[in-house]
Amino acid sequence: MGINDKQSDKALISIAARALFSSSEHKTAQILQSGSELKALFCYDEEITHRQLYTISDTLYKHKEQIDSFLYQRITNMFNIEDKLVIFDISNTYFETRKADSKLAKYGRSKEKRYDCPIVVFTGVINAEGFIRHSRIYEGNKPDSAALSDMIEDLEKHVSRSSNYTIVMDAGIATEDNLDLVKQKGYKYVVVSRKRLKDYPVDSTKTKITQLTNRKKEKVQLEIFTPKGFSDTWMYVQSDAKRKKEASMSTKLKQRFEEDLTAIRKALSLKGGTKKINKVWERIGRAKQKHNRVSSRYEISVTEKDGKAIELKFSEKKLPVNDDKEKGVYFIRTNYENPNEKQLWNIYNTIREVESTFRALKSDLKIRPVHHQKDDRIESHIYLTILAYQLVNTIRHMLKGKGINYDWKNIVRIMNTHTIQTIVLPTDKKIIHLRKPAKPINEVGEIYQAANCKNSQKAVKKYVVYH
Repeated sequence: MGINDKQSDKALISIAARALFSSSEHKTAQILQSGSELKALFCYDEEITHRQLYTISDTLYKHKEQIDSFLYQRITNMFNIEDKLVIFDISNTYFETRKADSKLAKYGRSKEKRYDCPIVVFTGVINAEGFIRHSRIYEGNKPDSAALSDMIEDLEKHVSRSSNYTIVMDAGIATEDNLDLVKQKGYKYVVVSRKRLKDYPVDSTKTKITQLTNRKKEKVQLEIFTPKGFSDTWMYVQSDAKRKKEASMSTKLKQRFEEDLTAIRKALSLKGGTKKINKVWERIGRAKQKHNRVSSRYEISVTEKDGKAIELKFSEKKLPVNDDKEKGVYFIRTNYENPNEKQLWNIYNTIREVESTFRALKSDLKIRPVHHQKDDRIESHIYLTILAYQLVNTIRHMLKGKGINYDWKNIVRIMNTHTIQTIVLPTDKKIIHLRKPAKPINEVGEIYQAANCKNSQKAVKKYVVYH
């Protein structure tokens, strides 16, 4: 890569600092200078400024392909990972400024519902253990489904074509064209279906296979079938947890729609409020369009007098639950031959690693919001955070192997209890510096042991003699 040992140490410090502090370069430089022993672990005595941190990030991003290839090979060898399954997913992060001159920051479909902010898109090719094999950065208006060919290209750069890989994707990427592309490339797929079937050959009276989910041990009902007009295999999934989630979302949407209708009704009795009948119906129409997922469930009537609305009434219709979403029903598709329910469900559940990966990037490592102004600095910021995530996931993977399932914030909180005390004792002829680590609490010791680390540094006594 053309960097010396000193630059390498600074790069490692920068990655670790991002994992530990998740702060701006300015704040990180301050912490490294006076509030952390991180530099001492690398025997690095010089000051690291925020500008040097910028340069380090830019250098790392410049060598992204080389670093990604080496790092992933090292991870798979270190943990003896059988790499036969990959998860494709896409996410985005937003900016608090308009970024009018940026080629990357564009207005698009924000995952955080920040439609008022420009965003930048990044993709991940992730394995079943949550390690990122490759990543890319795109303009904010890049559709989810348009990035698949690039993700397959990234995968093929570093794998044997004889390898029988399975690609797992969520519904946002799994268009019919993309599924055809995956099949043409010779890969297997397990995806959440974008399509909702009106008629499907699932017998509601038949005893379905029941599995437990990985999270809260909630039950799901599964049944494999092949619908007419499709060549692949589908699996019916009925999840009580998803039903509860959809019910909660529906309640919130209905509440917001009723609030808008109440505001329209209240304006009828206010001075200066909208009262003309056609304008009132326009406002109702805009509210129905805004809340189109629930507006069809309401009866709305307006009483008119002399061209003005004098009363607005609305009520929710009593409708049977016919929508599969409200029943907690969705479908998984695959081109596996003769799969069984347990096999498909176990493969699909690896997508939880994607959820965990992006949650760690966004919440624990604060990849969002982006405050940088230059596009190349934006790319460097995102890539540095991804490298920090690889470090975080390596530690968590080692801890999981020993039955320790803490999230990263909890790990940092526990490890912060292990401190190093430095005492300065001035005398007539010399200054004595005593540096001694505290005794680690049990949880800290368990983490050290699980990560194969020595649990303490040696005490140091240093003399400065007057002349």
